Amino acid sequence: MLIYVKNRVFPLKTFVVSVRPGDRVARVRAQLLHILYELGKDNHQFRLRYNGQIMRDAYPLSEYDVGDSAVVTMIPLGKSKDVLMEIRSVNSSVTSDQSGQGQLGGVKVALEKEVRTFDRREKWLSSLKAVLYVHCIAAILAILTTRWYSAIWLGVFCLLAVLFVPTYSRLGGFVGNTSHIRQIFCLSSGVVTLVCLVLALYFSAWEWISISNNSCTDWMLDGSCSHRNMYTAIFFSLHSMLLVLTSTLSWMLLGNFRVEVGDLIEEYLVQERDVEQVINDARNGKVKEKRIAACDLAALAASCDDNKFLIVAEGGLEVLTTLAMSRDEVTQEHAVEALSEILTIPSIQDTFVESGGVATLMAVLHSPSPRAMQEAAGAIYTIVADSEENKATVAADRGLEDLCHAAQNGTLTCQRTVSCILLELAFNPEVRATMASRRGPVRALVGLSYTSDADTLRFTLQTLELLAIEDADLVCGQGRLLQSLVQLPFNTLDERLYLLASKILLYFAENSVACDQLLRQPGVRDSLMAMVRTHNAVLQKVVVKMVHCMLESPPLRHKAEDVKLDTVLEYVRDHAADHDAWDMADECLHLLTSNPLNDLPTLSTMEKLNKMKAKDGSFGSRSSLGSEGKGGSSSGSSDDVKKGLP
Repeated sequence: MLIYVKNRVFPLKTFVVSVRPGDRVARVRAQLLHILYELGKDNHQFRLRYNGQIMRDAYPLSEYDVGDSAVVTMIPLGKSKDVLMEIRSVNSSVTSDQSGQGQLGGVKVALEKEVRTFDRREKWLSSLKAVLYVHCIAAILAILTTRWYSAIWLGVFCLLAVLFVPTYSRLGGFVGNTSHIRQIFCLSSGVVTLVCLVLALYFSAWEWISISNNSCTDWMLDGSCSHRNMYTAIFFSLHSMLLVLTSTLSWMLLGNFRVEVGDLIEEYLVQERDVEQVINDARNGKVKEKRIAACDLAALAASCDDNKFLIVAEGGLEVLTTLAMSRDEVTQEHAVEALSEILTIPSIQDTFVESGGVATLMAVLHSPSPRAMQEAAGAIYTIVADSEENKATVAADRGLEDLCHAAQNGTLTCQRTVSCILLELAFNPEVRATMASRRGPVRALVGLSYTSDADTLRFTLQTLELLAIEDADLVCGQGRLLQSLVQLPFNTLDERLYLLASKILLYFAENSVACDQLLRQPGVRDSLMAMVRTHNAVLQKVVVKMVHCMLESPPLRHKAEDVKLDTVLEYVRDHAADHDAWDMADECLHLLTSNPLNDLPTLSTMEKLNKMKAKDGSFGSRSSLGSEGKGGSSSGSSDDVKKGLP
């Protein structure tokens, strides 16, 4: 598949890389290094980013869901002023690197070794083509020998070899329709040339032995010493040397073809290095050395678990904790990335927490670097995911405030991670009580409820539901949250989000003050209608329960009628997903229709009295109430009864 890579350092160039889905990120970086080598910018240091995530060398492309025609961004390493200088150097066609940076020594050595390998491949293929054309001439000349029939197999070999020989250049790579069988070609060519070599040696030896046995004195050119015999011996002797050269080139190319672009560089990028030396550079080196050491430690930690334990054994946790507070943003980013990888081991987590490393990660949440903040959030989530004790440690002191800051100022990925952390913390009863006692976490969650990311929104609503269980009044006092929940069905079609939002809205409906605010929200009827139209039984029952709470108070009932929530109930009754939903909707409709004031016009009290007096003529008398007629009728009936008595 093809991947397109863009970079602001090269604004007029979009690099195209051909990779397989199972390739690692290091393979992509290796191919880009070859492209930069041709541009004279092989010292340009960079990382790759896709969908807001920094891609790590040891991870496969499938880990980041990179598909065909994906657009990946090349992120330069270094401070903004260094990048600006590099942009200027490219735009001014200066090939020297002015940023003061460069590739790691091993990477550059591997790159140069690959370039030499591909240069040899290009030269050897050119030489092989030239030799094959000489074989074609030799096949014609073989007709003049005493072994004229050898021209048949030499001609067939020459014709097939010329047709199927691959074409390659270091800049353009393999081209043509036969490049995919290049290894088969080299293997076949090597075997066939060896067979031809044996025959050529046999023919040559036979002729020379024949000439020697006949004692061609005075070089009399007749019989076995004729011109043709001499020509045959010399021809096959020379052709044998040509076949040796052809076979040698074929076998050399077969080994050369096994090396692909990026093999050596990728091996270096993910290989185990001298951890002790790297940590020593990180501890005592200068700014540039610490930056490179932090990058090395991040790559080592991402490659395998053994490296993680090795880094910890060499005191790497303390070094990385120190580098995480570095003023150099690149160093800080890689240090936190390394910590995030190392802390995936539970036993290392305990050591890190006991040494007070959580406070460092919390401090990084205030970093001006979005990536450092994102990596710190990932490391914190790893800590709180499986340990109840660590949850209390993270929430202690100003931990909740730090998380709220990251929720408000972090990237989309950072916000998603922070929402996961807050959800994990809310599962702990003690931490949940602490969160409910402060307004900061709830406000941060309300801000996250306006996100466009479905995962972040789901984690946020789940956390708010837990906090509503702990303190419903705290959640119901958030007017912005109410607006967000009502507008949610207009922004997404996810039924899971509908259900979470409806459960929280139920808390608003059970609170008289919050319920009044809910009924005043624009589009509340359409929002509830969108929820019940999902035909989800649980969702329908929650919505009907919400409406039932609104009908318990006469003032709220009037507002529910004005909003025409009866249409929601009628829809549920007509399209109920189960019997319980039908019963609840029918009961709510009965409450609405059984209200004796439903048929009265919307008039003031005096207007109603005047209208009734004008209609009956004598308001307040027995006749106006119909009691006289009823009384007369009743009296008449009594007289008849009395007359019938004995």
